[in-house]
Amino acid sequence: MSHSPHAALRIRQFFTSEGMTLVPHPPYSPDLAPADFFLFPRMKRDLKGRRFDTVEDVIAASTRALNSIQVEEFQRCFEQETEIG
Repeated sequence: MSHSPHAALRIRQFFTSEGMTLVPHPPYSPDLAPADFFLFPRMKRDLKGRRFDTVEDVIAASTRALNSIQVEEFQRCFEQETEIG
């Protein structure tokens, strides 16, 4: 499924408006992104076995899981990737 370039622009604009830094990642890269081997497994660990009644509950729990990750921990993930790659 291909996403509209307009959607991608809106997403980049949202990230910019929220002060988020975009980390370049080549499209269709065979390499794993940090989210593949760090972020998703970490969130999965924090949310495993839980049941949610509403989408809002999922969003709240996911937000708490993301906010529980220390900045330094996420930075180490990128540093390790750089050393390996």
